[in-house]
Amino acid sequence: MDQEKRVQRRRSSVRSGTSDRMSISMMFEGTEARPLQRLPWYKPLSAWTSRDANFIPVRSGISRHVVRFIRLRRSAFAVKETSGEAAGREVDTYLRLRSLGVPTLIPVGTVYRIDGLVPVNTAVGIQAETHATGYVVTRLLEYSIPNYFLFRRQFQKINRKRIWDAIITLFVGLHIKNIFWGDASLSNMMIVFAKERFPEIGNRTVLRAVLADAETVEFHPTLSESMRLTDLSNFLESIAWAEEDLRRSGTSPDPMIAAGDQRYILQRYRDLFEIEHEEKWFAMITNMDVDRLLGTFQEPGQSRALLQHIYEHKWYLSERRGREVPVDEAARDWYVHVFKPVLKLFAEYDILHDFPDSTAASLYLDIMLHKYYLSQQFGSDVGLTAAFESYSRKSGRRIESAEKMTELLRSMKKLFDR
Repeated sequence: MDQEKRVQRRRSSVRSGTSDRMSISMMFEGTEARPLQRLPWYKPLSAWTSRDANFIPVRSGISRHVVRFIRLRRSAFAVKETSGEAAGREVDTYLRLRSLGVPTLIPVGTVYRIDGLVPVNTAVGIQAETHATGYVVTRLLEYSIPNYFLFRRQFQKINRKRIWDAIITLFVGLHIKNIFWGDASLSNMMIVFAKERFPEIGNRTVLRAVLADAETVEFHPTLSESMRLTDLSNFLESIAWAEEDLRRSGTSPDPMIAAGDQRYILQRYRDLFEIEHEEKWFAMITNMDVDRLLGTFQEPGQSRALLQHIYEHKWYLSERRGREVPVDEAARDWYVHVFKPVLKLFAEYDILHDFPDSTAASLYLDIMLHKYYLSQQFGSDVGLTAAFESYSRKSGRRIESAEKMTELLRSMKKLFDR
């Protein structure tokens, strides 16, 4: 049973004794349903006091809505007040986004309060319409970094590009699935420390941007470039407003976007969007689960270089087996007999110590890309060993021990140079 159906099964309705015209319906998931039901949903969120709930001193960004953070037992939640219709739609959107693999806040449920009738001017005169207030309840994420802290001077020198990369990755993850955010801003996302699995290495702690406001999200059959760039433009504009908010509060007098950051964001977005398309193309040809087996490509062109390497392996296998080997079969054989042995060598000789900014997979892919262009330059296949030696010199990350380099190259030559 999917998450949306589980939420619907736990729906419960209660009627407040405050007014005959007021009724409150709640829809929560999980063990938190009972304590959440005891909160004072019969009054506006801005009127809640410390007697009503255990508030958490979390500073939120600029928002059109009242948002409060509370703790119940061992769990923490964000409560957002909006319209009744918008609350249900936003939770449904969160569920759909999460089913598509987009990192978002975790929706816990909604509260729908009918406040009574209000007079509304219509074409036929004044009519009485139902006025409803809605509440969106989401689980408060652990290990998140407050927006006002992200760009402090000491933090930005080391991690500025990592923050931008996390945010850009969120945009690309939405746009590649034809999802338009519509109201992208730092206030509508959270930057969290998360565990991410790297093939053949294990889990590492990384920065990840999480969508934290789904009210304006739209799903489209296709997404034009102008819509994608509009999302980015809205985000960059929102930072100017956030800077002004921080300046007035005295939190950070430094600019959030340094010289060149805007160019970096736009170019990195284009690169990552292209990489996603290349990854889909690579996966379609090789029938490989790239994220699970290789890890995400880091630079444009890596997949082309790797595919060329697999085609070379396909030719070798076809010659050896005396038949035409399909590409997907060659890719599987390459993974087992080429890729994994290389990673094993990297681990055995502790190569990542000499390339601290690389994972084993990204280092291999970088070498493949270098091999591809180097072979084109010389008009023939230069071989993996020569490519790695050349790459080490060019990258300025030459292995410290000459003996270590010699042993590694000898081992690689035994494996791959035919």
